[in-house]
Formats: sequence, C-alpha cells, structure tokens
Amino acid sequence: MILKTFGWSFAVTALGLAFAAWQWGWEAFGIVLILSVLEISLSFDNAVVNAGILQKMNAFW
Repeated sequence: MILKTFGWSFAVTALGLAFAAWQWGWEAFGIVLILSVLEISLSFDNAVVNAGILQKMNAFW
C-alpha cells in the first residue's frame, strides 16, 4: 500500500540523491539527505497542526 501511494515520491527522492552523489560527491549526498529529512519532518509537523485546527472548524470551511 505504501509503495502504491508513495512510489513515485520514493523514486524521485532516490533519483535526486543519486544525482547529488554522482554530480557533486558524497558530501553533497549527505547534505541533500539531511535537507530531505528536515523537509519531511517539518511538513509532517505542519500537517499535524493543520489537522488539529481543521478538526475544530465546522463543515462549511
């Protein structure tokens, strides 16, 4: 189920990491990996906050 839903996202991420390693070396791979994890964690945190706010709103919104 996860691959069916997020398969393209995983593929694009893997291609981006591979491109960074190929083009700029392992140091760039590490930087891109760290930035990717940071972006995912911040997006998840934002989604949790938004869900909590939306839960309190009525159906009109």
